[in-house]
Amino acid sequence: MTKSNGKTYHYFRKGILSDFPYIRPGKNCVIIPPKSFNSLDVFFKTGKNPSHYWRAKGDWKAVFYMDEKNLEETQIISAIKDQISRTFQHTADYKSTEDLATLIEKASKGSHSKEIAAAAISEAEKIVSSPWFKDSYANDNELKKFFSDYKTLKGLP
Repeated sequence: MTKSNGKTYHYFRKGILSDFPYIRPGKNCVIIPPKSFNSLDVFFKTGKNPSHYWRAKGDWKAVFYMDEKNLEETQIISAIKDQISRTFQHTADYKSTEDLATLIEKASKGSHSKEIAAAAISEAEKIVSSPWFKDSYANDNELKKFFSDYKTLKGLP
């Protein structure tokens, strides 16, 4: 966000697409995994999403195309990395769960919080269980590391 004084501010506000990987090929267009469709459909019918609840549905119209789309692997990997970044980011206004590598490091020192680790595992589970992740993580070293960290953290007492 850029203010009139020219300063740029970055903040995170959870939105309807925050929990899903997506590809944005153009303005007002997103490609999402099929299992994510229901949340998007509910939003456009009701106006409910994680950040807002409009009492009256807005003046919008959505057109859905339920086609199978051939996507490049690099697009999918980038979308998953963006999802991981959104899920485990830290800003002054928003405290998410810590990233998995940090939690593993703290656990090795005996200074981790079991509640934070459980929340991180829960968030990571949503990512690693998605079909896009399962199909493409083996082809990217960062995603392999994320999956390895997830399994390690899940196995800690």
